[in-house]
Amino acid sequence: MDTITFVRVLVAGGVITPDELQRLAVVAQQHAQGSIEVGFRQDLLLACATDQAAALHTALGEEGFWVEAPQPIHPNIVSSVVAQNIFDKTSWLRSGDYLDILDSFDFKPRLKVNLIDPAQELIRPLTGELNFIAAAHTPQFWYLVVKFPEWDKSYVWNKLIDGEEIAQWVHQIERHWFEKQPLTFDELCGLVNEGFGGRTRPLTTELKLTPKPYPHHEGIYRYDDRYWAGLYVREGVFKADFLQELCALCIKTKIGRLYPTPFKTFIVRDIPKETIYQWDRLLGLFGVHTHYSSLELNWQIPDADAAAIALKVELTEAFERIKIRTSSLSFSIGTRSPDTTSTIVIEPLDAHYQAFRVVYSPNFFIGNSEWHTFAEQVNRADLPETLRQLTLVYYQQLSTEKRGGLTQKSESIKPVVQQVWQCRHCLTIAEHTTLPLDYQCSMCDALAIDFGQIEMSGLIFSQ
Repeated sequence: MDTITFVRVLVAGGVITPDELQRLAVVAQQHAQGSIEVGFRQDLLLACATDQAAALHTALGEEGFWVEAPQPIHPNIVSSVVAQNIFDKTSWLRSGDYLDILDSFDFKPRLKVNLIDPAQELIRPLTGELNFIAAAHTPQFWYLVVKFPEWDKSYVWNKLIDGEEIAQWVHQIERHWFEKQPLTFDELCGLVNEGFGGRTRPLTTELKLTPKPYPHHEGIYRYDDRYWAGLYVREGVFKADFLQELCALCIKTKIGRLYPTPFKTFIVRDIPKETIYQWDRLLGLFGVHTHYSSLELNWQIPDADAAAIALKVELTEAFERIKIRTSSLSFSIGTRSPDTTSTIVIEPLDAHYQAFRVVYSPNFFIGNSEWHTFAEQVNRADLPETLRQLTLVYYQQLSTEKRGGLTQKSESIKPVVQQVWQCRHCLTIAEHTTLPLDYQCSMCDALAIDFGQIEMSGLIFSQ
């Protein structure tokens, strides 16, 4: 039996043109297994027989794609440009700002680089090693949160950084880090600031990050005078023939970009309203369903792991049967890592996915560096009931007047709690602290009466 491997195709910032994706789909049909999977860092994965990997590499190179091994030397740059205009945003930030920064990289970073708008909820801000976060109060400038596995804390750089120079900052940080490590944060700051005179602003305002529930990011929705579509398939991989037709429709209707997401989905924006019937036809012809339950969507699954995808499908079907509610919760399958963005982690204890440990973040708070163990040595058949019991713990603690115990290992991270308004239909968080009577949900057009107040936990990063 042939062994299967896969290759990664870098998609900087999670932005790909229809022409590029169409050409990639053709290569997948000719030299791989005829499908494409979206990776956690918004790259694209092609599986193939091991003895065909060299031919696949060659074909991808001839088409101009940058190819990495399963364990990449150059991780994909992650960005939240996918969320632009369809979810909450920082007022000054435009799609062009992201694209200009991405275009300024004339090298492939060896560190994990993230470009994040803190106002949006879809792409979590701290899954990288160099996390650039837009400064809401200072247009064109960005915070930098450095998060190396070798350190037990996350640190905020002591200056705001000009977006036009982010690539140069990454280059300087990488040069010192790889030449002189191990380094402390202060040592790294000193070396970089001494040798590089980039444009900066003083750090006068603390970086405040408030983790929110993931928005509903699948289905077809109207915004302004256009539509956007979040495309999801239960099996976790998109067939190449579907992607070719998808790209042909994008080209025909003058849609210039598609956006892979960490949830193994694609988002398509700027769909002209007069063409929406063509999208309905395309999805119908290929049997691509829309408007799945949130039970299925907020999962972090290891890349190219068919066993993990099968377990997820099994669990979500069980959740439906036993009536588990998972609103505001998110799940990961795999070993905890600095990249984990979920509140509940299901850790396999054997290679056959038959025994598990279930852990959760204290107070179900995304951003904690500590984890609590809920159950050890859980048999696969018992996982749904174990997770149901854990969801009850979450909903019971929601009723307490104060959510205490939001402690972090790092002294540079402080917890905060605030009251926010959440849509009861699509779970979108309103951008206002008080809602006018004529307020409408930015996602589903629900009225102000359909919003309820909830407590939201957050983080303050400070020096």
